[in-house]
Amino acid sequence: MERPPKIGIAFLLSQVGQRSAQEFGRLLQPLMLSPADAGILRLLRQSPGISQQRLAETLGMHASRLVAIVDALESRKLIARAPNSEDRRLYSLHLTVHGAETLAEIGNIARTHNDLMCAGLKAIEAEQLAALLQKVAAAQGLTPKVHPGYKDLGKDRKQGLRTAGTRKANKPGTTRA
Repeated sequence: MERPPKIGIAFLLSQVGQRSAQEFGRLLQPLMLSPADAGILRLLRQSPGISQQRLAETLGMHASRLVAIVDALESRKLIARAPNSEDRRLYSLHLTVHGAETLAEIGNIARTHNDLMCAGLKAIEAEQLAALLQKVAAAQGLTPKVHPGYKDLGKDRKQGLRTAGTRKANKPGTTRA
């Protein structure tokens, strides 16, 4: 009897990662935020007063691409810019009260998302999976708690990439599941 081909780990990581990103985006829709927006708010909670330039470096993206995202979050009163006390050329970023409240909602969504993505695993298995994935991420040189997709945000849509908060339109005659 011929054995079926094994599915590679890299494929499984890609498959589950894509599904996870789709699900998190869906869960964030009621807040009208993208996963990238949620990540930036989380980083601002961890590093209050961080400059836009330093935030861009942390995210691995060009500072000029971050400006539109920061503008959008500021227009929604989720974050505030303030002159940097140490360097007048820089702006410091802070969560607003509304931003902190929204981040608390995102935390609830993230816990729900985590539960959904770990469905079918026992608690000990989820802990083991997390430990193994942390090892894989470290071996790949990934920055802890920073999604590598930030470096592609804002690139030209002709290249097939989207900016934060945008969604690809369906082709005529197709629907999304």
